[in-house]
Amino acid sequence: MKNTKFDFSEYNCDIFYNHIYPIYAKEFMFGTSYEQFAKLLESNFIFNPKIWDYILEHWEYKESLKVVAE
Repeated sequence: MKNTKFDFSEYNCDIFYNHIYPIYAKEFMFGTSYEQFAKLLESNFIFNPKIWDYILEHWEYKESLKVVAE
């Protein structure tokens, strides 16, 4: 069975909060590796570089909150 990827490469709207976070909230919030999270997303979606940067910004912000909490 072939895995169908959703193509968001032409989108400029907020893909993170509208599509990614509702589906992968657990993996995002409790994940420890951005690379693993990105591989998970890459297996299901096609994003443009701007969206990947936006996802990385959110990941880095989440990680910075962990440092403050410690």
